[in-house]
Amino acid sequence: MTYEECACCGKKIGEGHIRFVVRVSVLGDDGGVLAEEEYSDVDMKIEELIAELEGQEAYELENDVFEERIFVLCGACRKIFMKNPFGFRTRGILSDDDEMMGPIQ
Repeated sequence: MTYEECACCGKKIGEGHIRFVVRVSVLGDDGGVLAEEEYSDVDMKIEELIAELEGQEAYELENDVFEERIFVLCGACRKIFMKNPFGFRTRGILSDDDEMMGPIQ
């Protein structure tokens, strides 16, 4: 029999049992590209950026803008994860069906 383990509790999830796959993608966002007129010399700015990037490994540069993780959860841990995926320390507002609506501001 083959199985997977829940990434949270370690429970073995056997073949034929439901498992939940959580995919977390983290994308870098520069907040918008600066307009050309904001630089007195665009070519100089490009040269500065190239010099800054030289000598760095490609995978490090890629991880600066995109990372992805995939986790397998059992049913019980899925419910806990969906109520509080980021582990907020503040109390959240729960809807009638116990779903997390968001942290209290």
